[in-house]
Amino acid sequence: MAGLFKRLFGGGEATDDPAGRAPDEEYKGVEVRAAPVKESDGQWRIAGTLTRTADGTTITRRFLRADLLASRDLAVSSTLAKARLIIDQNGDDLWKGDTDRPA
Repeated sequence: MAGLFKRLFGGGEATDDPAGRAPDEEYKGVEVRAAPVKESDGQWRIAGTLTRTADGTTITRRFLRADLLASRDLAVSSTLAKARLIIDQNGDDLWKGDTDRPA
């Protein structure tokens, strides 16, 4: 649990920095990049970024979920599924307001 707080508030190590690499998927005009986080117990936590460019402005939302999975491959596929759900549930509201708020 302490590792989660380190990553949320700084000081933790991400295992995969999605910035600067091609998206894993594009869904409804949103670039989705999976960036699962390896936990100390060998499990993987769902995490990623959602990026959309509209009217010349690029907005990125990061998300980190409590779900723990046994393998990185499973975490990647689950991250992509969670990203689609976030996009579907939030619609355009996902992109309103502070550009640094998490999804």
